[in-house]
Amino acid sequence: MGSLHQQPAIKRPHVVVFPYPSQGHINPLMEFAKRLVSKNLHVTFITTERIRERMIQAQDGVAAHVTTVMQDIRIETVPDGLSPDNEETKDRDMIFDLLRKVGGHKFEQLIERLNSEGDTVSCIVYDSFLEWVPIIANKFDIPSALLWTQSCAVYSIYYHFYAGMVKAKDEAENARDIIAIPGLPQLCQSDLPSFLQPSNTYASLLRFQLNQFSTVSQATWILGNSFNELEMAEIQSMDSLIPIRTVGPLVPSAFLDGNNPDDQDVGTHLWKAANCIDWLNKKEASTVVYVSFGSLAVLSKEQIIEIALGLKASQHSFLWVIRPDHNKEEEKDIRDFLEGFIEETMDQGLVVSWCPQMAVLNHPSVGMFVTHSGWNSTLESLSSGLPVLTISQRSDQTTNSKYIEDVWKTGIRLNKTRDGPVGRDEMEKSIKTIMEGESGVDLRKNALQWKTLAKKAMVKGGSSNKNIDWFVHEVIARTTLA
Repeated sequence: MGSLHQQPAIKRPHVVVFPYPSQGHINPLMEFAKRLVSKNLHVTFITTERIRERMIQAQDGVAAHVTTVMQDIRIETVPDGLSPDNEETKDRDMIFDLLRKVGGHKFEQLIERLNSEGDTVSCIVYDSFLEWVPIIANKFDIPSALLWTQSCAVYSIYYHFYAGMVKAKDEAENARDIIAIPGLPQLCQSDLPSFLQPSNTYASLLRFQLNQFSTVSQATWILGNSFNELEMAEIQSMDSLIPIRTVGPLVPSAFLDGNNPDDQDVGTHLWKAANCIDWLNKKEASTVVYVSFGSLAVLSKEQIIEIALGLKASQHSFLWVIRPDHNKEEEKDIRDFLEGFIEETMDQGLVVSWCPQMAVLNHPSVGMFVTHSGWNSTLESLSSGLPVLTISQRSDQTTNSKYIEDVWKTGIRLNKTRDGPVGRDEMEKSIKTIMEGESGVDLRKNALQWKTLAKKAMVKGGSSNKNIDWFVHEVIARTTLA
């Protein structure tokens, strides 16, 4: 009998995932990390020391099963360069520059350490906001994947402006002027991301958005948090320019594809999540209006008052998330108003500082979502089959709101005016339209159809699941050849 030769063990590829350190960017990259782990890849997740500390402080407000889901993901940290003296700064140029210089240097050292320990890095998946990461990856001859965390429509819009294929309008032009971009519906100037509009006062943030493309040619792959069925024309229109493969919606598996029933929360909250599920359990089906403006949007005192009075007048039950750090400039005034409002509406609503959003959106008592229409919240509403009322603030939210109302037809958008915020009467009327009117029935029907398509994209054989499998095979092949 011939001798048996034992095959050498094949080491799992090691993927490092590096998001921009804010809640809205951490969430989709953590969900992608979970999916890589489910495909038997070894994953290290990078965040900053400050953000990691906030996660730990918020952890006791998150369900215990989160730890089980994430136990196979190693967390490593790098500094963000901010000192105690400037940690509250709003100087975006300083924040980006320090993270690039200080965090980037430590990130290089981290890769060197992982490689020296025998845990060789096979691939780096990075947030498109960290445009300097592929330069570091190339120093170590490591392939990299850019993960775009906004819609493919916004990906196309920013690229066309970056490449000079579309020119920005000036103040003299009308906000209703049409902007023509291949593969996209007819857009008015006011439908563009706010940083591209003449009214934009954040010049550094526009530079930052466009700068995402400055090193795109150095990335090995480009992935997007969307799905083919949602943005087919937008995706195809970029094939001849800089192709993007969709791997989303990147939301907890239990609420979408069901491949991992334990994955019921992203597990990386920066605020302590309140237990609002017990309150929702006492409500009848589709009777609650859920209100949340995400992790960054800051509403004026006037807008908060108008939303509050509109909710009260609607006479529908509501769950409203207002972050504890929502607006420090007007904190006392807002707090004083809300204390009175909460007391007056204690039989109608519940106000909390943070909550597990996907669990709320999928709760049977929730009937609609009032949102700033950030991309994560937009995908989460579509994945949950809920109609929405959008009050966009800035960035890509204006474009997402356009798509929600006119393309996907799952909601109503309310726009701020030059004279002030969205008013209480508009709030009340729109809530009643969605919760009580015939058009609300149609919006809900459309939302449920998108939920079906989102699930289809992520299950075995679905468009996004196939793209994730393709990416995993690419990484494995390059690791084997190395």
